[in-house]
Amino acid sequence: MPHKNSRIDADSKRIEPCEERLALSASLAADLLVETLNLDDSGAASDWNELQPEGEEVNLSPDLITQANDLRETHGLTGAGQTVAVIDTGVTADHVALGGGFGPGYRVVGGWDFAENDANPNDDGPTGFHGTHIAGLLAGDTDGFAGIAPEADIVALRVFDDYGFSQLEWIESSLQWVLENQNSFESPITTVNLSIGTALNDANRFHAMDLLEDELSLLRENNILVFAASGNSFDGSSSEILYPASSPSVIAVGSIDDSGLLSDFAQRESGIFAARGESIVSAVPDHVFGLDGNIDDFAELDGTSMATPQVAAASILVRQALIDQGIEPTADEILSRLSDNAATSVDPITGATFHTIDLDAAIESLGESPVPAQLSEFNGTNDGERVELDLRNGIQLRIGGVTYSLDESATEPLVIDVGGGNDSLRILGGTQAERLVIQPGLEATGSISTNEFEIELRGFENVTFEGGGGPDRATLFDSPGSDTLTSYPTRATLEGVGFQYDVIDVGRIFVHGTVGGTDTAFLHDGQGDDSLSVRPQFTSIRSDDAFQLAYGFERVYAYANAGGFDTAKLYDSVGDDTISISAGRSAISGPGYRVTARGFDTTEAIASGGGVDIARIYGDESGNQWRHSDDQVQWTGADGQVRVARNFERVEAFEQLEQIELEALSNLSSLQPASIVPWLFEDTEDRNERDAAATRSVFEQLGNQ
Repeated sequence: MPHKNSRIDADSKRIEPCEERLALSASLAADLLVETLNLDDSGAASDWNELQPEGEEVNLSPDLITQANDLRETHGLTGAGQTVAVIDTGVTADHVALGGGFGPGYRVVGGWDFAENDANPNDDGPTGFHGTHIAGLLAGDTDGFAGIAPEADIVALRVFDDYGFSQLEWIESSLQWVLENQNSFESPITTVNLSIGTALNDANRFHAMDLLEDELSLLRENNILVFAASGNSFDGSSSEILYPASSPSVIAVGSIDDSGLLSDFAQRESGIFAARGESIVSAVPDHVFGLDGNIDDFAELDGTSMATPQVAAASILVRQALIDQGIEPTADEILSRLSDNAATSVDPITGATFHTIDLDAAIESLGESPVPAQLSEFNGTNDGERVELDLRNGIQLRIGGVTYSLDESATEPLVIDVGGGNDSLRILGGTQAERLVIQPGLEATGSISTNEFEIELRGFENVTFEGGGGPDRATLFDSPGSDTLTSYPTRATLEGVGFQYDVIDVGRIFVHGTVGGTDTAFLHDGQGDDSLSVRPQFTSIRSDDAFQLAYGFERVYAYANAGGFDTAKLYDSVGDDTISISAGRSAISGPGYRVTARGFDTTEAIASGGGVDIARIYGDESGNQWRHSDDQVQWTGADGQVRVARNFERVEAFEQLEQIELEALSNLSSLQPASIVPWLFEDTEDRNERDAAATRSVFEQLGNQ
């Protein structure tokens, strides 16, 4: 039997402060206290289908939700490609309307619980349901129910404990989390919903704003729009909107009733947005109506909290429409699209103006995608410019919201010159083979080319190249200063004073550290079998589908810890070199360079360049084999690991720090067990200390060369 009235009502009692800090609330009258839950005689929960009278359409909202449903049909706008952060009581990720799970591959892709400091931001606890309701309005999707942006991803940031209390410090931490994780998911975080707030007074105003304003301002600078509820404590004459809705970096949202007037509870201020916030149906956790094991419950709620996610999700659709037209939208541009096409009304009680969004008009105002102006050269200013070069379908250049088309049939190289300033370039590669060459400095130049075209790049301090799947290649050059390379299969970052180059999804990466300074490279293996090759000033790691090269670096650190059976070959220079090979770590040094390799299963050192070279090989377990010939010393471990030194003028072999006289070894024969038996009966702790001492000894000696 369905509920007679599946509503959650709240009274106006004030939540007690948390440890004498400001208490934030996410509910009607700014206090989230469940008072009455009307259940049927069995206490069973209601699901969405039970809320719909048989054969009738339930009108979730006369405006934004209905308009969003229409726009999905006419324009395909779903919020896909964006992530929205819900800072609230948590989210029931396994609700049928929210994807049924938590983490990558689900709709709720991640999050954090700041109240309990763990990675489980579930909307549980006696008072939990508010965040789930918000998430459903933003991006819910199941049979018969859809939020405004049903294909947007969600991150859940829980800032209320089980009893509905919060702290401003938790809110601050959640905003910092958004800034740090903006690009941590498959789709970037573009929007934050804060259906929470607190009333400020002279005693607490400075404390609250001192905590949150920096983060709110940074979010806006990063083009992340933050929407917050105006509050539900209107006293009939005047009532300042809650904080953080009152922040200059936040968009305040109020509630309207069926007649289009501001709801009698809604706090108001001129210029705010408003959407319907009365009798709004959305998802709630299973515990709200009594646990029945079916996580498919829905309920009605009132409040500016319910209006806020509708406006936030509307901004997601406008952003998507702009991106679909090849425009990289700014936060201000999205807001202007919403406000310029909204209906402006006057509150008859206070005279305050408010904007009711016409989402259809905001989208239609974009018109047809303009035909980009065609250029053969672009000259920028001396201001810092953000440029996007899209090679996925022709050549498109996007700067400041304007899209240009470059002529790929031109016989002369196309030129993009941004002049001075701190300029950044993002290159989106296509499926063809693209080649990037870039170098920093006062005359920073470079190029991106294919077999069909070449584009000269001038004046960029920050460059990101995202390969599109073809056999791409990137060649990066260092600066006169000391620079650092961090490289993995198909991705790398080269950075120094005043510049940073990032390469993503590129199979062949060549990095030169020859211009000047003391340059350092960190090279990492992949999950398969990789091979390291080290020559003076030349170090590479090769796998089946990737190649990394660091040329001219004075210090190189190579790591094999991702998996597979990895091998290393180390070659000497024309000068005097010293190499040391031990468990988990090998190193070679000579005039002007030093290379360290960690975690490789097999290491082979070859001296063929000249000079008087020294090799030290350390065995690390008993029962393994040493082999010796005129030009080679080899240690083989029980697990198949091999350490070899070839053609060195001097080779020293050590078994647990005890040097082995190579002359006593017969050609290609094993050591006699008697020479290592005393080690077998030592205390384990003593043996561990000897192992540690051996490692220290190896690299202390190497460091003194």
